[in-house]
Amino acid sequence: MAQATYEERAARHPNACAKQLLNAIVEKQSNLCVSVDVTRKEDLLEIVDTVGPFVALVKTHVDIVEDFDWDLIEQLSALSIKHKFLIFEDRKFADIGNTVSLQYSSGVHRIAHWSHLTNAHLIPGPGIIAGLAAVGTPLQRGLLLLAEMSTKGSLTTGAYTTANVQAAMEDDSDFVMGFIAMHRVHEDPAHIPPGATDAQKAKDLLVLTPGVGLDVQGDGKGQQYRTPHQVVHDSGSDMIIVGRGIYSAMLSKGIERDEALAQVRTQAQRYRDAGWQAYLARLGTQPRRRSSRLGAPATPTRLAHTHTKRERASPPAQPADETHVEIDTGAGPSDSPVKKIKMELTEDEKRKVKVPKHWREAYALMVQQRDEIVTPVDTMGCEENGREDRRADRGRRGVDGQHESEEDAAKRLRFTTLISLMLSSQTKDPVTADAVYRLQTRLDNGLCLASLLATPDDVIQECIAKVGFFRRKTEYVRRVAEILRDRFDGDVPRTVDELCSLPGVGPKMAFLQMQSMGLNVGIGVDTHVHRISNRLGWCRTKTPEQTRLALQSWLPTELHGVINKQMVGFGQVICVPVGPRCDLCYVGKARRCPSYKKVDEKSRAKRVPIYYKDGTVDAGYGRVPVAKQEAIDAAEAEASEEPKQEPLDW
Repeated sequence: MAQATYEERAARHPNACAKQLLNAIVEKQSNLCVSVDVTRKEDLLEIVDTVGPFVALVKTHVDIVEDFDWDLIEQLSALSIKHKFLIFEDRKFADIGNTVSLQYSSGVHRIAHWSHLTNAHLIPGPGIIAGLAAVGTPLQRGLLLLAEMSTKGSLTTGAYTTANVQAAMEDDSDFVMGFIAMHRVHEDPAHIPPGATDAQKAKDLLVLTPGVGLDVQGDGKGQQYRTPHQVVHDSGSDMIIVGRGIYSAMLSKGIERDEALAQVRTQAQRYRDAGWQAYLARLGTQPRRRSSRLGAPATPTRLAHTHTKRERASPPAQPADETHVEIDTGAGPSDSPVKKIKMELTEDEKRKVKVPKHWREAYALMVQQRDEIVTPVDTMGCEENGREDRRADRGRRGVDGQHESEEDAAKRLRFTTLISLMLSSQTKDPVTADAVYRLQTRLDNGLCLASLLATPDDVIQECIAKVGFFRRKTEYVRRVAEILRDRFDGDVPRTVDELCSLPGVGPKMAFLQMQSMGLNVGIGVDTHVHRISNRLGWCRTKTPEQTRLALQSWLPTELHGVINKQMVGFGQVICVPVGPRCDLCYVGKARRCPSYKKVDEKSRAKRVPIYYKDGTVDAGYGRVPVAKQEAIDAAEAEASEEPKQEPLDW
């Protein structure tokens, strides 16, 4: 793996955080991580802002910052967006699984909310990985195991190093993305576990190495230094970690601050160049010419969006009503051409959001009613279209005549869900489901990436002709298929930002796709969720993205993955846009909906019929068996000489 390029590894890496880091390394032409171990907030932010153009990763120890506050985190996260680097909080977790999960997610620092990756000792055993993964995996974070250390007399050697390698190889969650180590320990025969399988040995695990210096070999406190060439070229490490060798001028009392920052900048550029040249020498490649602008990356990189302070003026808050908050969604103008999706509110914005009273009771009533009725999303939703038991193209064989592997079936499911989501925009679920069915039955090998790429546009248009804007969507799905093939190793990307970079894919689709892949990173808010949330008084927002951020600020995380389907089904037949069935709504009858109103008796016949799981239907005049209602409809149609309308097959 040491001879593979960063680009090649990024394209196929299963860990979303590792993929982001590798992409940042490539696009900034920097394998440098700067470790900023200072005790004052002002110093930390100034150093990070100075070295930002030259690094792909910034390592912090926020627990040593004497004046720590949440504003530090927001400014640090804003700098990570500005300079396009990732953040690595060097926490070195070393407790049992339950404790580390709380240390990672909660407390004063709430590390998982803003740090892209962190690290841990394996002293408690593999349970520490499970504890951290439970928090970090849904947030697309990554974990490094401390397999070796650079200090003299370190005990992280021998059997302990081997145990780290074994734990990383056996981590089925792929949350472990690599090691802190002095060499490629997982490729060292001395540390490869005897029972490791070929698949485990082939895992791509990154190696980040501390103790790097160009001018000294030690610090008198046990730290030992090697040059970037020794670390990257000779030992095969992927990143160099440099601390005082870059920012030591800030620790000298005899140097003016501006001069000290200038020296920091010079040293950062110096180490950046040395690390990159060592990587190119390892590959046997000539260095590429850099941009004439100092520190400028060749192209912009995509990073997971965490806490972000906007650099332009925010609209004034409206103090008259705490539930009405003008929320910055991060979707406005930007110097970068990529979409930036804001993942959560700032602390100031959260303080202005009021948790609605009785929301739990209202939600429980909604769930109760949803359990009794049948809605389009239950049988024809985007995720259902790709399920193995509902696929119209299941049982297809590959070109070799063999049934598809589990991995190929999983890829097909993810791809089908993505295409379904793209087709669903401005289209009802039954129409989307019919379009997906046609693609699954008309394409040579069903609905998969290879088949779509090989299918002419006119055939795709015939299949999806009934969906809204079908010509534009044909272009979108074609381009998306090509992008997945060229940039994502033929699979659906696993970050919100990467999904939103695809043509025709917006935040709602991205979050729903992530949920379908078991990655709970946010709520998918469509027109139904937006409308119902505002009708219930859970928020007062103008756009679905504002609704998402408001709901995520107080709705328990365990509901983020289910709230969309509950509300969509509820909005399809009960809380419809025009003429809501308030006469049947459990929430309204319990006086838990401020938008509840009496239904005009004259309008009942025009209402959406409600189908129940017990075989009855309410078309406006009470529940009757479906067969009886069909007879009534037929008689009325015959009497009016109007063609009979076939009931929807839900």
